[in-house]
Amino acid sequence: MGLRVPPLVFVSDVILLLVIGYAAFYALRRINRYEEPLNRFLVVTAFSLLLASIGRLIDVFDDFAVNPESVTPLEGALYFFSIVGITYGLINYIRSVERRIFPLPSGEINGGNLPPGGFLYLGEPDEVFEFLGRCEVPALIVTRSPWKYKEFCERVQTLWITQASESGVGPTKLHVILDSAVKFFQGGGRLVIIDCLEILILYNDFHSVFRFLSTLRDYAVEAGSTVLLLMGKSTVGDRELMMLKREFAPIKDLKELLRTSS
Repeated sequence: MGLRVPPLVFVSDVILLLVIGYAAFYALRRINRYEEPLNRFLVVTAFSLLLASIGRLIDVFDDFAVNPESVTPLEGALYFFSIVGITYGLINYIRSVERRIFPLPSGEINGGNLPPGGFLYLGEPDEVFEFLGRCEVPALIVTRSPWKYKEFCERVQTLWITQASESGVGPTKLHVILDSAVKFFQGGGRLVIIDCLEILILYNDFHSVFRFLSTLRDYAVEAGSTVLLLMGKSTVGDRELMMLKREFAPIKDLKELLRTSS
């Protein structure tokens, strides 16, 4: 039984077998080493790569076979399930990571007691904690300090703005922050608070941030939800502050939102 394909084809088949086999072995050795969802992804990937390795092994033997067409259906089935498995594992893993980074509303979802639209608060930032305890709606906090809001974890989710961790979103990725907030509204969220406006402006130009905020406000109005900006008086200049006030109604006390909605 001699080689029935060009040597280059045979060499490429062997190299692919070795590469896919090594990848399967690499994934197998890391099963149960990590937490979910990574471990589930490794299990699905390892099994799928094993199927592909078997297919490549059969393909190598085909290079010597007199009638290779007899095993072509088996090879096709192995490759089919291998591709489906890897695709499923990858999509499932990405969704799991997105659910961890981009939170959805938790707790009871109701109409809430807040007026829809955009609001700007220039007072003491610590007052937001009392406000969150009283407004009783699912809220998303876009923040540099997510740990400050842990006591409200039942109804309050956080989106960490950071460049130092894969568990958060970089401050330059305004489109990602917007997408997360919109999905939060669509999932029943009623309040998005941004307490790191100065960081967003620092890493982007003001006009880009203003367009982002205006778009976010429009989505909030459409969903019957609320966007609240927390910022210091020195965060922006007078001209920029006037632009913000045209889109976001300034309030002196966060309790005004609760009184407005009563």
